[in-house]
Amino acid sequence: MTPLNLAKKVALAALLPLLLAACSSGPAPTIGQATLVPNPNPTVPLAAILTVTTDTPASLTVNIDDGERQWSFSPSAEQSTRLEVPVIGLRASRAHTMTATVTAAGGGSATSDPMTFETPAIPDTFPVPKITVRKPDAMEPGVTLFNINGRWNAEGESAPAIFAPAVIVNDMGEIIWYYLPEDHKIHDVRRMPDGNFIYEIWPGTGGLVEIDVLGNIQRRWHFTGTAEDIAEGSIPVETGSFHHDFIDLPNGNFLVLSNENRVIENWYTSETEADAPRATANVLGDVITEMTLDGDVVREWKLHDLIDPYRIGYGSLGTGFWRNHYADVVEGDAHDWTHANAIIYEGKDNSFIVSVPYQDAVLKVSMDSGELIWILGNPDNWKAPWSEKLLKPVGDVEWSYKHHAISHTENGTYLLFDNGVSRSSPFDEKMELVDSYSRAVEYSVNEETMEVSQVWEYGPDDEHFYARYLGDVDWQPQTDNILITAGGIETDADGNNAPRGPGLKRSARLMEVTHEQPAEKVWEMRLQDDDLGWSIYRGDRLPPLYGER
Repeated sequence: MTPLNLAKKVALAALLPLLLAACSSGPAPTIGQATLVPNPNPTVPLAAILTVTTDTPASLTVNIDDGERQWSFSPSAEQSTRLEVPVIGLRASRAHTMTATVTAAGGGSATSDPMTFETPAIPDTFPVPKITVRKPDAMEPGVTLFNINGRWNAEGESAPAIFAPAVIVNDMGEIIWYYLPEDHKIHDVRRMPDGNFIYEIWPGTGGLVEIDVLGNIQRRWHFTGTAEDIAEGSIPVETGSFHHDFIDLPNGNFLVLSNENRVIENWYTSETEADAPRATANVLGDVITEMTLDGDVVREWKLHDLIDPYRIGYGSLGTGFWRNHYADVVEGDAHDWTHANAIIYEGKDNSFIVSVPYQDAVLKVSMDSGELIWILGNPDNWKAPWSEKLLKPVGDVEWSYKHHAISHTENGTYLLFDNGVSRSSPFDEKMELVDSYSRAVEYSVNEETMEVSQVWEYGPDDEHFYARYLGDVDWQPQTDNILITAGGIETDADGNNAPRGPGLKRSARLMEVTHEQPAEKVWEMRLQDDDLGWSIYRGDRLPPLYGER
């Protein structure tokens, strides 16, 4: 082939994609109307609604410029002559210029005139998240969802009475979405596979609520046991409560934590004195409940029937958490015997695993047979036949105490947030507050040999932190990192563990660390203030909402 012919062939090869594109490009759609309006629902103010009409079916791309950053996103491949999408993931106090690009099936496209939406400021009732560590290249991509579980002044009083929003921040700690209902507090919140959010109300009216990204309520459920001020249209569920956690099952049902009271004779009156007299008592035990989305209870598994009702841990005699809930239901105090706070599903054998902190135990239960499969935790005070279900430690295993947030990793191991309260069982001496610490810990369970080993931890050798209450720990799929929520830290002005009283500082941390030993911290966000106290129940890393930056 001559050099001239070769040059012609190369030129034709370069031109061919352009010719094909020109041939496949159909006429551009005509935009009839393009409007951008602030979200009419005031519970989610950092959001707008974009609506575009065209003369022929088209798909939509939204282009955004907030004065510092520019980005685009395509909400779906849907082709329609009327496209309406929520625009979220926007930073506060900024003018956002947006255009809509519509593309027909043939490839022709048109772009609207610019439209402007100015986001409001974050209310001064909110904390200002502080980023203390940030290594973007090592982080799990996405945004972080959490609830702000409390706002206390220097005297320990909650102010205002109703303040517990759900919040999403970017890796800079900037709030890019929040939901703040007017009449109730959000305790636990997570995003569902369809993009909606479901959260738990606590305390008061009680129940579960599903909202879309604009804060519009889609469905809600209430427990019939003690719910008050039931919202119109709420779906009743015949159970005693909803509390702490819920999960969606592969069959489309929910698994929720509930509880029941039983009157037990000859029960404990002291956690510290073994010889203290016994008495008849109201004893609250957790109930794991499977319910349909229509509110029908399918099955229940009751801890009163699964574990020794006469085994207690530090905290089992507490009455404060449920006092208002059961005030008009039972006579006298009701003791918080188990206080389950997290649950996960095991598809390989149709079972669930539940965190039971006031027993310092994690339990695995078959959903088919109802049988207790194993117990992970301190073996003290377990009697037969329950002691036969205890996992035996292999190697250096440190038990967890008053833990939160059992979760999976891709390797079949389990993560826990070990709050570390007391680090002993009745009637042994408790660990001193000054020495107390929390940690994230990973356990590996061998069900064939009924053994457990500890394969990873973060803290206290990595760094000292102590969250007496609340907490979360989750494995991250893209980086293998671990996201840790130290949700309820209480210290004095110098950062030392401190008891409740004047001068107490309440704060929370979200920490992302590498899954190695020793681990490297790649991100940390703190909620702490000189004058106000904050806490977080759980934190979750989510994929980007809509291409936000």
